[in-house]
Amino acid sequence: MTRYPFNFCNRNGIPMIETNSVTVGTDNVVLALPNRVFRWLNDKGVMLLRLNQPIPTGTTETLPIVFSANDFTQPLTNVGGEAITVA
Repeated sequence: MTRYPFNFCNRNGIPMIETNSVTVGTDNVVLALPNRVFRWLNDKGVMLLRLNQPIPTGTTETLPIVFSANDFTQPLTNVGGEAITVA
């Protein structure tokens, strides 16, 4: 078991946060992150997200994807600000 809720991906210490679960709702697909996972991270820099669970087959492709941690959700968007969907 690690001391922090994330692992380091390389020798220089890029943190990798892993999802806990995937929940498909009527409005979106929620990828859950561990609570308080960001507590030990630096306030700037690079981090990697590892999606441990697949989105279930048959999920509506137009549903947006959001990340959730500590009862807060954040939509996943591209550089232009458009929502990333299951498709």
